[in-house]
Amino acid sequence: MSDELVTEFSTRSRHIEAEKDRLIAEYVAKHGRQPSARTVLKLRARATLATRPEKQVRSLADLTREWRQRASRVLGKDANGWARTLTASTAQVPRRVLRADDVPLDVVREVGQTVMETVGEKRSTWTRWNLHAEASRQLMGWRFASIQDREAITGLVVDAAEHASLRLTPPELASSPLQFRRVDGTSRFRPHASTLFSSEVLLAAEDRLLARAAATAGPVVSLETVERIARKPDARGRVLGEDQAAALAAIAVSGRVVDVLVGPAGAGKTTAMNGLRRAWEKEHGTGSVIGLAPSAVAAQVLADDLGIATENTAKWWQNHIMYGATFTAGQLLIIDEASLAGTISLDRLTHEAEKTGAKVLLVGDWGQLQSPGAGGSFAMLVHARDDAPELTDLHRFTNEWEKTTSLQLRHGRADAIDTLIEHGRITGGDEEAMIDAAYTAWRADLAAGRASILVTETQATVTELNARARADRIIDGTVNPTRELALHDGTAVSEGDLVITRENDRRLRNGRTWVRNGSRWIVTEVREDGSVSIRPAGRRFGGGIVLPADYVADHLELGYAITAPRA
Repeated sequence: MSDELVTEFSTRSRHIEAEKDRLIAEYVAKHGRQPSARTVLKLRARATLATRPEKQVRSLADLTREWRQRASRVLGKDANGWARTLTASTAQVPRRVLRADDVPLDVVREVGQTVMETVGEKRSTWTRWNLHAEASRQLMGWRFASIQDREAITGLVVDAAEHASLRLTPPELASSPLQFRRVDGTSRFRPHASTLFSSEVLLAAEDRLLARAAATAGPVVSLETVERIARKPDARGRVLGEDQAAALAAIAVSGRVVDVLVGPAGAGKTTAMNGLRRAWEKEHGTGSVIGLAPSAVAAQVLADDLGIATENTAKWWQNHIMYGATFTAGQLLIIDEASLAGTISLDRLTHEAEKTGAKVLLVGDWGQLQSPGAGGSFAMLVHARDDAPELTDLHRFTNEWEKTTSLQLRHGRADAIDTLIEHGRITGGDEEAMIDAAYTAWRADLAAGRASILVTETQATVTELNARARADRIIDGTVNPTRELALHDGTAVSEGDLVITRENDRRLRNGRTWVRNGSRWIVTEVREDGSVSIRPAGRRFGGGIVLPADYVADHLELGYAITAPRA
């Protein structure tokens, strides 16, 4: 591919370089000398911000037509013919291609089973479209003779995955007339491919969870001990509220093998759990309360809040498989952020607890984000009971209307939106304007010395905001761009950048501090070998860790903006 063609489609870089040259010329005219290397990097950051193009909504057909015309103009010939010639000439060794009738049906069934199992790990229920998306991913590496062959095999695999799934949508009770049927025979009165599926494995796991939640053979704490603890303030001087004391008593004396504690954000779940820990340890001994959470970061927060040993659920299960780690009789296992735990994971953990004579307490809120895997079990267990312990008094908000509105939002009441608008808590506009408004507010927060983070919907917007924030921080001198390393999402990192680690690695540690997925850090040094030194965000000294080059390249991201599920 010629340099001219590459340059034609690198207009963003070309515009940045042109603006950078203009700023350098302006600097020379003003100061009478060439800028230093550090200043040139700052000028380039300014040029990056100044040349941000306005986004335009255009169809893919319009864009490809324009790209084809631009390429033809540079090449001096038809771009389609050039591309065909290029692909034909670069195919040195012919690869065997498959036709639809080359794939045995038993292979189709095996791939269909794999597709169903993979989707079942991510979802509690699914449709044909979910199976089709996974089948396309599974077959991506297969080389077919034509698009028709690929579509035929993909369709057969999806059919096999459907056959391996458990159909939840009942069949039609009456047949529709021929004129109201699609080509595949389905009724036009039902949305196309809307049939819901699940798996017998997931439904069986849910049945076991419900049975354990109904069983009352678990360990307990006497009501006398609970009442005595509820009256005493904790180490921070906090006394349990009426709803917290009632929830503590209900959980401690219920004898349920699997119990729940429900509370919206700001309801004091941590205070209630701390009271339960004190009561439990009073009767069952120090160390009789342990904690788990779906993520390493959440597990560390739980450990800091309650002063107990914690682990993330995946790591505990790995330790159980490899080293035989288990629970002990009379132990209380608190699983925090339980709405984010998958059904299969909860089934495994509660089975081990039941087998050893321990009790499991699932803590969370059915109204918050659910598990990224096949989940929904926490909400199921809560709604299966009429007496689920729930905290109702919110403590986190300053104004009374904020408490009411927060609860209204949790229950899906649209009136809450009007209240938020009346109090100036919602700003409306097109996407670009709102991204700019959020970014401006974030910059104002930082200038005022507040802790602030940008939360957005898509990863593409996160990457854009991270690059923009980094450029501004280079200009104001917070980030030193003298040495930078490229990251996997196309951004770069330098000394002074705020970053997020995206992979748990216990080998990378400093004392009790180790690299967790979702932890935020400040880069203190960028090294020539591609490694970086980091320290925990919010700490001025100590806790430093060196991330090796391969970790930086694959698992490090800028941390100025994140998506909502990661917030």
